[in-house]
Amino acid sequence: MDTSRDSRGARLLSAPSGVLPYYLTLELAAVMLPVILPGRAVTGQDWVWFVALLAAAVTQAELSVQVERMRRFFSNNPHVNMTSVWLFAGALLLPLSIACALAALTYAHLWLRIWRVVPSVRLYRAVCSAATAALSVVAAQSALSLPLGSVSIVLSGVAYMLVNLVLVVIGFRLHNPSRTVVSLTGSLADHLLETTTLCLGGVTAVLLIEHPAMILLVLLPVVLLPRGDLSRQLHMTSGHDAKTGVLTAGEWQRRASAELAQASQPYGVLMIDVDFFKRINDTHGHLAGDAVLRAVASTISDEVRKGDLVGRFGGEEFVVLLPATSQDHSMSVAERIRHAVTLLEVTHSGTVVRGISVSVGVAVHSDSGASLDDVLAVADQAMYRAKKQGRNKVCAAVRARGGRDPSRGSVAALPP
Repeated sequence: MDTSRDSRGARLLSAPSGVLPYYLTLELAAVMLPVILPGRAVTGQDWVWFVALLAAAVTQAELSVQVERMRRFFSNNPHVNMTSVWLFAGALLLPLSIACALAALTYAHLWLRIWRVVPSVRLYRAVCSAATAALSVVAAQSALSLPLGSVSIVLSGVAYMLVNLVLVVIGFRLHNPSRTVVSLTGSLADHLLETTTLCLGGVTAVLLIEHPAMILLVLLPVVLLPRGDLSRQLHMTSGHDAKTGVLTAGEWQRRASAELAQASQPYGVLMIDVDFFKRINDTHGHLAGDAVLRAVASTISDEVRKGDLVGRFGGEEFVVLLPATSQDHSMSVAERIRHAVTLLEVTHSGTVVRGISVSVGVAVHSDSGASLDDVLAVADQAMYRAKKQGRNKVCAAVRARGGRDPSRGSVAALPP
Protein backbone atom coordinates (compact mmCIF):
# COMPACT_ATOMS: atom_id res chain seq x y z
CA MET A 1 0.00 0.00 0.00
CA ASP A 2 1.21 3.51 -0.91
CA THR A 3 1.24 5.34 2.44
CA SER A 4 1.73 8.78 0.87
CA ARG A 5 -1.50 8.30 -1.02
CA ASP A 6 -3.23 7.25 2.19
CA SER A 7 -2.11 10.43 3.97
CA ARG A 8 -3.50 12.50 1.10
CA GLY A 9 -6.89 10.94 1.48
CA ALA A 10 -6.82 11.35 5.24
CA ARG A 11 -6.59 15.13 4.82
CA LEU A 12 -10.27 15.16 3.89
CA LEU A 13 -11.22 14.09 7.42
CA SER A 14 -9.37 17.07 8.90
CA ALA A 15 -10.71 19.58 6.36
CA PRO A 16 -12.95 22.45 7.58
CA SER A 17 -16.55 21.60 8.39
CA GLY A 18 -18.77 21.58 5.33
CA VAL A 19 -16.09 20.30 2.94
CA LEU A 20 -16.88 16.60 3.32
CA PRO A 21 -20.69 16.97 2.98
CA TYR A 22 -20.21 19.25 -0.03
CA TYR A 23 -17.88 16.86 -1.82
CA LEU A 24 -20.11 13.87 -1.12
CA THR A 25 -23.14 15.77 -2.42
CA LEU A 26 -21.33 16.71 -5.63
CA GLU A 27 -20.17 13.17 -6.23
CA LEU A 28 -23.59 11.69 -5.53
CA ALA A 29 -25.22 14.18 -7.93
CA ALA A 30 -22.62 13.40 -10.61
CA VAL A 31 -23.43 9.69 -10.35
CA MET A 32 -27.21 9.96 -10.07
CA LEU A 33 -28.14 12.71 -12.55
CA PRO A 34 -26.89 10.92 -15.69
CA VAL A 35 -28.97 7.92 -14.59
CA ILE A 36 -32.23 9.63 -13.72
CA LEU A 37 -32.31 12.38 -16.37
CA PRO A 38 -33.93 11.46 -19.68
CA GLY A 39 -31.59 10.98 -22.60
CA ARG A 40 -31.41 9.32 -25.97
CA ALA A 41 -30.11 5.80 -26.49
CA VAL A 42 -26.45 5.31 -27.29
CA THR A 43 -25.79 4.47 -30.96
CA GLY A 44 -22.79 3.02 -32.73
CA GLN A 45 -21.86 6.49 -34.00
CA ASP A 46 -21.89 7.77 -30.42
CA TRP A 47 -19.34 5.13 -29.41
CA VAL A 48 -17.09 6.14 -32.32
CA TRP A 49 -17.20 9.76 -31.18
CA PHE A 50 -16.68 8.70 -27.57
CA VAL A 51 -13.54 6.71 -28.43
CA ALA A 52 -12.22 9.54 -30.63
CA LEU A 53 -12.67 12.16 -27.88
CA LEU A 54 -11.19 9.93 -25.18
CA ALA A 55 -8.20 9.12 -27.41
CA ALA A 56 -7.70 12.83 -28.13
CA ALA A 57 -7.90 13.70 -24.40
CA VAL A 58 -5.39 10.99 -23.48
CA THR A 59 -3.02 11.96 -26.31
CA GLN A 60 -3.14 15.64 -25.41
CA ALA A 61 -2.47 14.86 -21.75
CA GLU A 62 0.43 12.56 -22.59
CA LEU A 63 2.01 15.26 -24.76
CA SER A 64 1.67 17.78 -21.92
CA VAL A 65 2.62 15.74 -18.83
CA GLN A 66 5.53 17.87 -17.62
CA VAL A 67 3.89 21.18 -18.51
CA GLU A 68 0.65 20.26 -16.71
CA ARG A 69 2.54 19.10 -13.62
CA MET A 70 4.35 22.43 -13.46
CA ARG A 71 1.12 24.38 -14.02
CA ARG A 72 -0.55 22.53 -11.16
CA PHE A 73 2.49 23.05 -8.94
CA PHE A 74 2.50 26.84 -9.47
CA SER A 75 -1.28 27.29 -9.40
CA ASN A 76 -2.92 28.64 -6.24
CA ASN A 77 -6.15 29.65 -7.94
CA PRO A 78 -8.78 27.53 -9.69
CA HIS A 79 -6.82 25.61 -12.32
CA VAL A 80 -7.84 25.66 -15.97
CA ASN A 81 -6.88 22.45 -17.74
CA MET A 82 -7.50 21.57 -21.37
CA THR A 83 -10.10 18.85 -20.73
CA SER A 84 -12.93 21.28 -21.49
CA VAL A 85 -12.08 20.98 -25.21
CA TRP A 86 -13.00 17.30 -25.25
CA LEU A 87 -15.68 17.33 -22.56
CA PHE A 88 -17.62 20.21 -24.10
CA ALA A 89 -17.45 18.51 -27.49
CA GLY A 90 -18.82 15.40 -25.78
CA ALA A 91 -21.59 17.44 -24.18
CA LEU A 92 -22.63 18.70 -27.62
CA LEU A 93 -22.52 15.30 -29.36
CA LEU A 94 -22.96 12.41 -26.94
CA PRO A 95 -25.83 11.09 -24.84
CA LEU A 96 -25.57 12.29 -21.26
CA SER A 97 -24.55 8.92 -19.81
CA ILE A 98 -21.41 8.44 -21.89
CA ALA A 99 -20.63 12.19 -21.93
CA CYS A 100 -20.29 11.99 -18.14
CA ALA A 101 -18.35 8.72 -18.46
CA LEU A 102 -15.95 10.59 -20.75
CA ALA A 103 -15.39 13.13 -17.95
CA ALA A 104 -14.75 10.39 -15.38
CA LEU A 105 -12.24 8.53 -17.56
CA THR A 106 -10.45 11.71 -18.62
CA TYR A 107 -9.97 12.82 -15.02
CA ALA A 108 -8.91 9.33 -13.95
CA HIS A 109 -6.16 9.46 -16.56
CA LEU A 110 -5.12 12.97 -15.44
CA TRP A 111 -4.80 11.72 -11.86
CA LEU A 112 -2.78 8.63 -12.77
CA ARG A 113 -0.40 10.34 -15.17
CA ILE A 114 -0.10 13.92 -13.92
CA TRP A 115 -1.68 15.00 -10.66
CA ARG A 116 -0.79 12.24 -8.21
CA VAL A 117 2.89 13.27 -8.16
CA VAL A 118 2.05 16.94 -7.47
CA PRO A 119 2.17 17.53 -3.67
CA SER A 120 -0.68 20.07 -3.65
CA VAL A 121 -3.17 17.77 -5.43
CA ARG A 122 -5.18 15.42 -3.20
CA LEU A 123 -7.01 12.39 -4.50
CA TYR A 124 -10.31 13.51 -2.98
CA ARG A 125 -9.99 16.88 -4.76
CA ALA A 126 -9.32 15.15 -8.06
CA VAL A 127 -12.47 13.06 -7.56
CA CYS A 128 -14.42 16.23 -6.77
CA SER A 129 -13.01 17.90 -9.89
CA ALA A 130 -14.25 14.96 -11.97
CA ALA A 131 -17.69 15.29 -10.39
CA THR A 132 -17.68 19.03 -11.08
CA ALA A 133 -16.81 18.38 -14.73
CA ALA A 134 -19.63 15.82 -15.04
CA LEU A 135 -22.14 18.28 -13.55
CA SER A 136 -20.90 20.96 -15.96
CA VAL A 137 -21.64 18.53 -18.81
CA VAL A 138 -25.14 18.02 -17.40
CA ALA A 139 -25.67 21.80 -17.32
CA ALA A 140 -24.36 22.17 -20.88
CA GLN A 141 -26.72 19.50 -22.22
CA SER A 142 -29.67 21.02 -20.36
CA ALA A 143 -29.01 24.38 -22.05
CA LEU A 144 -28.48 22.65 -25.40
CA SER A 145 -31.97 21.15 -25.22
CA LEU A 146 -33.58 24.62 -25.26
CA PRO A 147 -35.46 25.26 -28.55
CA LEU A 148 -33.37 28.29 -29.50
CA GLY A 149 -31.43 27.02 -32.47
CA SER A 150 -27.78 28.05 -32.61
CA VAL A 151 -28.26 30.31 -29.58
CA SER A 152 -28.68 27.20 -27.45
CA ILE A 153 -25.12 26.16 -28.37
CA VAL A 154 -23.78 29.46 -27.02
CA LEU A 155 -25.92 29.08 -23.89
CA SER A 156 -24.59 25.55 -23.53
CA GLY A 157 -21.02 26.87 -23.34
CA VAL A 158 -22.05 29.59 -20.89
CA ALA A 159 -23.83 27.03 -18.68
CA TYR A 160 -20.78 24.73 -18.73
CA MET A 161 -18.47 27.57 -17.69
CA LEU A 162 -20.74 29.09 -15.03
CA VAL A 163 -21.64 25.81 -13.31
CA ASN A 164 -18.00 24.78 -13.27
CA LEU A 165 -16.96 28.15 -11.82
CA VAL A 166 -19.67 28.26 -9.14
CA LEU A 167 -18.99 24.71 -7.92
CA VAL A 168 -15.22 25.32 -7.77
CA VAL A 169 -15.66 28.65 -5.94
CA ILE A 170 -17.86 27.01 -3.30
CA GLY A 171 -15.26 24.30 -2.73
CA PHE A 172 -12.39 26.80 -2.44
CA ARG A 173 -14.45 29.00 -0.13
CA LEU A 174 -15.25 26.12 2.20
CA HIS A 175 -11.57 25.22 2.42
CA ASN A 176 -10.45 28.78 3.12
CA PRO A 177 -13.07 31.50 3.78
CA SER A 178 -10.42 34.24 3.88
CA ARG A 179 -9.39 33.82 0.22
CA THR A 180 -9.67 36.85 -2.06
CA VAL A 181 -12.20 37.15 -4.88
CA VAL A 182 -9.54 36.66 -7.57
CA SER A 183 -8.09 33.61 -5.84
CA LEU A 184 -11.60 32.13 -5.70
CA THR A 185 -12.78 32.94 -9.21
CA GLY A 186 -9.50 33.12 -11.12
CA SER A 187 -8.03 35.98 -13.12
CA LEU A 188 -9.19 37.43 -16.43
CA ALA A 189 -6.47 35.40 -18.16
CA ASP A 190 -7.89 32.22 -16.58
CA HIS A 191 -11.39 33.02 -17.85
CA LEU A 192 -10.10 33.80 -21.35
CA LEU A 193 -8.23 30.48 -21.41
CA GLU A 194 -11.36 28.60 -20.31
CA THR A 195 -13.43 30.38 -22.96
CA THR A 196 -10.85 29.42 -25.58
CA THR A 197 -11.06 25.75 -24.60
CA LEU A 198 -14.84 25.84 -24.97
CA CYS A 199 -14.56 27.44 -28.42
CA LEU A 200 -12.13 24.72 -29.44
CA GLY A 201 -14.58 22.17 -28.05
CA GLY A 202 -17.29 23.52 -30.33
CA VAL A 203 -14.91 23.35 -33.30
CA THR A 204 -14.02 19.77 -32.35
CA ALA A 205 -17.70 18.77 -32.32
CA VAL A 206 -18.22 20.19 -35.82
CA LEU A 207 -15.09 18.45 -37.13
CA LEU A 208 -16.21 15.10 -35.70
CA ILE A 209 -19.46 15.40 -37.63
CA GLU A 210 -18.04 16.69 -40.91
CA HIS A 211 -14.36 15.65 -41.05
CA PRO A 212 -13.45 13.33 -38.11
CA ALA A 213 -9.76 12.98 -39.02
CA MET A 214 -9.37 16.77 -38.83
CA ILE A 215 -9.60 16.80 -35.03
CA LEU A 216 -5.88 15.99 -35.14
CA LEU A 217 -5.42 19.63 -36.14
CA VAL A 218 -7.02 20.69 -32.83
CA LEU A 219 -4.39 18.79 -30.85
CA LEU A 220 -1.56 21.20 -31.65
CA PRO A 221 -3.19 24.38 -30.24
CA VAL A 222 -4.51 22.43 -27.26
CA VAL A 223 -0.99 21.20 -26.49
CA LEU A 224 0.57 24.65 -27.01
CA LEU A 225 -1.99 26.67 -25.00
CA PRO A 226 -0.84 25.33 -21.59
CA ARG A 227 2.76 26.14 -22.47
CA GLY A 228 1.87 29.77 -23.03
CA ASP A 229 -0.11 29.84 -19.79
CA LEU A 230 2.83 28.26 -17.93
CA SER A 231 5.11 31.01 -19.23
CA ARG A 232 2.65 33.57 -17.85
CA GLN A 233 2.55 31.80 -14.48
CA LEU A 234 6.34 31.59 -14.28
CA HIS A 235 6.62 35.29 -15.12
CA MET A 236 4.11 36.16 -12.41
CA THR A 237 5.73 33.82 -9.87
CA SER A 238 9.26 35.12 -10.42
CA GLY A 239 8.35 38.58 -9.13
CA HIS A 240 5.70 37.66 -6.59
CA ASP A 241 6.02 36.35 -3.06
CA ALA A 242 4.97 32.70 -3.02
CA LYS A 243 3.31 32.95 0.38
CA THR A 244 1.25 36.15 -0.04
CA GLY A 245 1.02 36.77 -3.79
CA VAL A 246 2.22 40.39 -3.59
CA LEU A 247 5.54 41.58 -5.05
CA THR A 248 8.79 40.35 -3.57
CA ALA A 249 11.01 42.96 -1.92
CA GLY A 250 13.45 42.96 -4.83
CA GLU A 251 10.74 43.20 -7.49
CA TRP A 252 8.95 45.94 -5.53
CA GLN A 253 12.14 48.01 -5.30
CA ARG A 254 12.87 47.48 -9.00
CA ARG A 255 9.40 48.62 -10.06
CA ALA A 256 9.25 51.43 -7.50
CA SER A 257 12.65 52.78 -8.62
CA ALA A 258 11.50 52.73 -12.26
CA GLU A 259 8.27 54.51 -11.28
CA LEU A 260 10.05 57.21 -9.31
CA ALA A 261 12.71 57.77 -11.98
CA GLN A 262 10.01 59.37 -14.13
CA ALA A 263 7.83 60.78 -11.36
CA SER A 264 6.99 64.48 -11.59
CA GLN A 265 4.49 64.55 -8.70
CA PRO A 266 4.71 63.75 -4.99
CA TYR A 267 4.56 60.08 -4.03
CA GLY A 268 3.77 58.26 -0.83
CA VAL A 269 5.30 55.19 0.78
CA LEU A 270 3.54 53.11 3.43
CA MET A 271 5.50 50.76 5.68
CA ILE A 272 3.14 48.26 7.31
CA ASP A 273 3.97 45.80 10.08
CA VAL A 274 1.64 43.13 11.49
CA ASP A 275 1.42 43.66 15.26
CA PHE A 276 2.43 40.83 17.59
CA PHE A 277 2.95 38.42 14.71
CA LYS A 278 5.22 36.15 16.75
CA ARG A 279 2.39 35.79 19.26
CA ILE A 280 0.05 34.70 16.44
CA ASN A 281 2.55 32.03 15.36
CA ASP A 282 3.13 30.84 18.91
CA THR A 283 -0.58 30.70 19.73
CA HIS A 284 -2.11 29.37 16.51
CA GLY A 285 0.82 27.81 14.67
CA HIS A 286 2.93 28.89 11.71
CA LEU A 287 0.43 27.71 9.09
CA ALA A 288 -2.23 29.90 10.65
CA GLY A 289 0.35 32.70 10.70
CA ASP A 290 0.89 32.22 6.97
CA ALA A 291 -2.87 32.45 6.45
CA VAL A 292 -2.88 35.75 8.38
CA LEU A 293 -0.11 37.13 6.16
CA ARG A 294 -2.08 36.17 3.05
CA ALA A 295 -5.22 37.81 4.42
CA VAL A 296 -3.37 41.01 5.35
CA ALA A 297 -1.68 41.14 1.92
CA SER A 298 -5.06 40.70 0.25
CA THR A 299 -6.60 43.43 2.40
CA ILE A 300 -3.81 45.87 1.56
CA SER A 301 -4.19 45.12 -2.16
CA ASP A 302 -7.96 45.65 -1.95
CA GLU A 303 -7.59 49.08 -0.33
CA VAL A 304 -5.15 50.61 -2.84
CA ARG A 305 -5.47 51.66 -6.46
CA LYS A 306 -4.74 49.34 -9.35
CA GLY A 307 -1.50 51.17 -10.23
CA ASP A 308 -0.14 51.24 -6.67
CA LEU A 309 2.65 48.78 -5.84
CA VAL A 310 2.25 46.38 -2.91
CA GLY A 311 5.20 44.27 -1.78
CA ARG A 312 6.28 42.04 1.07
CA PHE A 313 9.29 43.73 2.62
CA GLY A 314 10.18 41.28 5.35
CA GLY A 315 8.74 38.52 7.50
CA GLU A 316 5.59 40.34 8.55
CA GLU A 317 6.27 43.71 6.91
CA PHE A 318 4.63 45.06 3.77
CA VAL A 319 5.37 48.17 1.76
CA VAL A 320 3.18 50.20 -0.61
CA LEU A 321 4.14 52.83 -3.19
CA LEU A 322 1.43 55.41 -3.93
CA PRO A 323 2.47 57.36 -7.04
CA ALA A 324 1.11 60.86 -7.64
CA THR A 325 -0.50 61.26 -4.23
CA SER A 326 -0.68 63.81 -1.43
CA GLN A 327 -0.05 63.37 2.26
CA ASP A 328 -3.77 63.55 3.04
CA HIS A 329 -4.53 60.81 0.53
CA SER A 330 -1.65 58.66 1.77
CA MET A 331 -2.87 58.99 5.34
CA SER A 332 -6.42 58.15 4.23
CA VAL A 333 -5.24 54.99 2.46
CA ALA A 334 -3.14 53.97 5.46
CA GLU A 335 -6.09 54.44 7.80
CA ARG A 336 -8.39 52.42 5.52
CA ILE A 337 -5.88 49.57 5.53
CA ARG A 338 -5.46 49.73 9.30
CA HIS A 339 -9.21 49.67 9.88
CA ALA A 340 -9.87 46.90 7.33
CA VAL A 341 -7.25 44.66 8.97
CA THR A 342 -8.92 45.01 12.37
CA LEU A 343 -12.07 43.48 10.86
CA LEU A 344 -10.29 40.34 9.65
CA GLU A 345 -11.20 36.92 10.99
CA VAL A 346 -8.82 34.39 9.46
CA THR A 347 -9.86 30.73 9.49
CA HIS A 348 -7.32 27.97 8.93
CA SER A 349 -7.97 24.27 9.58
CA GLY A 350 -10.66 25.05 12.12
CA THR A 351 -8.60 27.73 13.88
CA VAL A 352 -10.00 31.28 13.85
CA VAL A 353 -7.55 34.16 14.35
CA ARG A 354 -9.09 37.45 15.48
CA GLY A 355 -7.77 40.72 16.84
CA ILE A 356 -5.28 41.24 14.01
CA SER A 357 -3.86 44.75 13.65
CA VAL A 358 -1.09 46.62 11.85
CA SER A 359 1.12 49.63 12.55
CA VAL A 360 1.63 51.90 9.55
CA GLY A 361 4.30 54.49 8.83
CA VAL A 362 3.62 57.05 6.08
CA ALA A 363 6.23 59.08 4.19
CA VAL A 364 5.35 61.49 1.38
CA HIS A 365 8.07 63.08 -0.72
CA SER A 366 7.94 65.71 -3.43
CA ASP A 367 11.64 65.69 -4.36
CA SER A 368 11.86 63.79 -7.67
CA GLY A 369 15.61 63.31 -7.17
CA ALA A 370 15.28 61.69 -3.74
CA SER A 371 16.57 58.19 -3.08
CA LEU A 372 13.91 55.52 -2.62
CA ASP A 373 15.94 54.08 0.25
CA ASP A 374 15.87 57.43 2.05
CA VAL A 375 12.07 57.62 1.83
CA LEU A 376 11.76 53.98 2.93
CA ALA A 377 13.92 54.76 5.96
CA VAL A 378 11.66 57.68 6.94
CA ALA A 379 8.51 55.54 6.54
CA ASP A 380 10.17 52.80 8.59
CA GLN A 381 10.94 55.25 11.40
CA ALA A 382 7.33 56.47 11.40
CA MET A 383 6.12 52.85 11.53
CA TYR A 384 8.28 52.13 14.59
CA ARG A 385 6.93 55.23 16.31
CA ALA A 386 3.42 53.91 15.66
CA LYS A 387 4.40 50.65 17.36
CA LYS A 388 5.94 52.49 20.31
CA GLN A 389 2.72 54.48 20.74
CA GLY A 390 0.73 51.30 21.33
CA ARG A 391 0.41 49.71 17.86
CA ASN A 392 -2.69 49.64 15.64
CA LYS A 393 -1.89 53.23 14.66
CA VAL A 394 -0.90 55.29 11.63
CA CYS A 395 1.99 57.74 11.97
CA ALA A 396 3.00 60.25 9.31
CA ALA A 397 6.42 61.66 8.54
CA VAL A 398 7.14 63.97 5.61
CA ARG A 399 10.77 63.96 4.53
CA ALA A 400 12.13 67.27 3.31
CA ARG A 401 15.15 68.05 1.12
CA GLY A 402 18.48 67.25 2.73
CA GLY A 403 17.13 64.30 4.70
CA ARG A 404 15.40 66.36 7.42
CA ASP A 405 12.23 64.87 8.92
CA PRO A 406 10.03 67.82 9.95
CA SER A 407 7.49 65.62 11.64
CA ARG A 408 10.01 64.32 14.20
CA GLY A 409 8.50 65.23 17.55
CA SER A 410 5.21 66.11 15.90
CA VAL A 411 3.90 62.78 14.68
CA ALA A 412 0.32 62.47 13.43
CA ALA A 413 -1.18 59.42 15.10
CA LEU A 414 -4.73 58.46 14.25
CA PRO A 415 -6.86 56.73 16.87
CA PRO A 416 -7.48 52.99 16.48
